[in-house]
Amino acid sequence: MKLGSRPIIVVIVYLIIYSSISLVNHYNFRTFAWDLGINNNAIYDYAHFRWNDCMILQPQFKNVLADHFTLLPILVSPLYWIFGSYTMLLFQITAILFGGVGIYKYFLHKTSDSSLSLIAMIHFYSVWGIFSALGFDYHDNVIGSMLVPWLFYSFEKEKWKTAAIYFLLICISKENMALWAVSIVMTIYLLNYKSTRVRKISVLFGLFALVYFLFVVKVIIPSIANEGREYLHFNYKAIGNNFSEAIQTLILRPQYAFSLLFENTTGWNEANFIKSELHFFVLLSGGYAILYKPQYLLMLLPIYAQKLFNDDIGKWGLNYQYSIELVPILTLALYTFLYEINKRHKIYYLLLPCLITIVATASSMDHRISKWYQPEQVRFYDKKHYQTEYNVAEINERLKVIPKNAAVSASNCLVPHLAFRDYIYQFPVTNNAEYIVLLKSENTYPLSHEEFENKISEYNTSIDWKKVVDDDNLIIYKQNK
Repeated sequence: MKLGSRPIIVVIVYLIIYSSISLVNHYNFRTFAWDLGINNNAIYDYAHFRWNDCMILQPQFKNVLADHFTLLPILVSPLYWIFGSYTMLLFQITAILFGGVGIYKYFLHKTSDSSLSLIAMIHFYSVWGIFSALGFDYHDNVIGSMLVPWLFYSFEKEKWKTAAIYFLLICISKENMALWAVSIVMTIYLLNYKSTRVRKISVLFGLFALVYFLFVVKVIIPSIANEGREYLHFNYKAIGNNFSEAIQTLILRPQYAFSLLFENTTGWNEANFIKSELHFFVLLSGGYAILYKPQYLLMLLPIYAQKLFNDDIGKWGLNYQYSIELVPILTLALYTFLYEINKRHKIYYLLLPCLITIVATASSMDHRISKWYQPEQVRFYDKKHYQTEYNVAEINERLKVIPKNAAVSASNCLVPHLAFRDYIYQFPVTNNAEYIVLLKSENTYPLSHEEFENKISEYNTSIDWKKVVDDDNLIIYKQNK
């Protein structure tokens, strides 16, 4: 895979930007038990050739795959021996950069226009969904989304074995990604409907993904789940209590379903305009191209439904990893549209939409309506992003008093750094913990500040625990035996 000097420079620039967000967050204790701690504990178990019995999620899972059926961490787990607690973050950054290279290769093959391909690559790297995802830990749907451009490229070049590999990786990245994969190949079907070969392979891929999704959700997850838990991620009460009710609502009440894409049904005023903000930024980032290339609606609508029908308003807007699937859709639709209407290949037709997207993303990092946004986790250009209220190097040094094989209960933001052990819990869950490790910070989740301080007072007076570290920021208790 050869790249010219210009795309390599772009990759390097974005590598620096992405690392300054994700890796700096982790160093400064701005990554969390949910979800980096969960993933770090999982790859620790996988690297030791065993399934992960996740204790961070409570009640405890006997197999973390009963929560989300994500197989990619198994493949990546040996790298934990080299990169430690940064492994999944580095994997995620690499995947995003790889996705941008896929955009470049796809458009270069399709258009033979290196300038268009380069600008499309920059657009892809600049969409707000990537920055929001990097600002919040590691997530498997980011990896799956970054393989979409390569799937399109493989179909474009008629490399069916390669396409099958990318498609399989998308499906196994997360169970709901398999369902989205059906709409991806149906979009490819419509874009290439004149090709009998593409139509046949698209249908076969789609059938495989649908069967895989149903088998995972209906058979595999229930078989490995704790008794009575089954599949936990159908949180769409606005359209039904289960998949069959949701399908009935979509078919029998389409006007109502359409209204849910825009309306706040929670009765909570603070949730107003979050959906509107999402639509606005989708348009600014090239969503208008889908009106010209409606085939991409097949890819867009399932993601919109997944976000906007959800009970959780945190999934509605621009935050976290919940917009990452929109990134390849927007770039693929926009630059296909611009290539087809820009017959004279004027550069400003290509640059202006990219610049608007960059400005929109920068604006979204400074202010957003979406609830619970933490700007210091994303704004790589702000000195506050690099500052902490405590001495990170000193805390890391003090954490060395904890034996590597000890059972630990730790503050939310410490769990990812202490997750490579058999027993790790998110405080206040302690169970069989031998050490309790608490960082005094603004983030005391899942406890309020008052509850957190009360817990400290409780352990200070307990005869079962003694302090081995106590300074302005860090407290470590060791169990008396």
